Amino acid sequence: MLGRKRRWTMAGAGAAAAVVVAALAVQTQAAADVPGGIDWDPGTVESVYAPADGYYAYAPSVVRDGDTEWIWTCHNDEFRVIEDHIYLTKRVAGSVVSTASVLQASPAPAWDSFHTCDPSVVKGRFDYAGTRYRYAMFYLGNDVDASAHNQIGVAFAVTPDGPWVKYPDPVITTPDGTSWGVGQPTAVSLSAESGRILLGYTRGDTSTRAYVTTIDLSKPDRMRVAPERQISIAGLTGADGDPDYLNGFDMALDAARKEIVVVREQHPYPNDNPWWIGPSVQVDRMPLKDFLRGAGTWTPSGDIDEELTGFDRVHNAGLVRTWTGTLASPDAPEVVFTSSCSSLPTVDDQDWSQATCDSLYSYDLWSITGER
Repeated sequence: MLGRKRRWTMAGAGAAAAVVVAALAVQTQAAADVPGGIDWDPGTVESVYAPADGYYAYAPSVVRDGDTEWIWTCHNDEFRVIEDHIYLTKRVAGSVVSTASVLQASPAPAWDSFHTCDPSVVKGRFDYAGTRYRYAMFYLGNDVDASAHNQIGVAFAVTPDGPWVKYPDPVITTPDGTSWGVGQPTAVSLSAESGRILLGYTRGDTSTRAYVTTIDLSKPDRMRVAPERQISIAGLTGADGDPDYLNGFDMALDAARKEIVVVREQHPYPNDNPWWIGPSVQVDRMPLKDFLRGAGTWTPSGDIDEELTGFDRVHNAGLVRTWTGTLASPDAPEVVFTSSCSSLPTVDDQDWSQATCDSLYSYDLWSITGER
């Protein structure tokens, strides 16, 4: 199947970018540039979803439509077994009404035969295998019991409740089976009536970088993937105030302000357990036209951290969006984040007898709202 894909050439990159600009202009054509930062209110912090004891949930993809929220997460399916499924938790008027596994590993030796994680769901029009699907879920998958050989795939559904039908091959690949790979996808639909998607993601091999591409899934068996562009890191700041890099991000379009907004993991990583996640997340904004050129400077719009939330760790966050990936409430943006406890041991002295925090199984979801 991979051999049948037609990929855009580098010579077509400029034309591809022009297509993206034109498509996103439809969502922003009636809006004016509006300045202003975001003030995050600690009084709005509230619980969103707490899995049962021995289970974890993180990396939410959140869509709000009226009183209903669809929240897809990375979640284990067996008590204290670290094998990632993608779960859908549905809330109505702020109350959880259902939660269940909706996407699982494929049988070996498939490329996604062990973990499925990091969902990002958008609406569009996708004609695949004789059916017109209206929803696409991008996700990370791998085939080893490790943080390695990650790749990005896509699945389709007629309704957001599923069932989800996987495209059999990864759409963003990695040639190196020993490095972290490529993952943490985040998607914005260029139109609910097309299959064109703006897709961001992380690559981790000799270094950690973030990229964006456009992918046309109108007919997945003839998909087109544009050359990836590395996303600028200018303006990003870490939890220590120093310049930072970009990974583990969720993006949304603020149509009124013609901006891309991201919530992303901050660095440096802590020294104590859990040292594999950032201490906090940061919300950043950039003019859309600069983002699409692979240039521009980010404007930090608030660190969401322990001081603001009361949690030892704030990590793996998602923006509350619409079905096409615009901010659900541009003037009152909302972030759904993952919390965690922390304790000894340290990364330099990994004596787990010192641990008082069972960090992975403390992962649950909370939200905070800002004001512009």
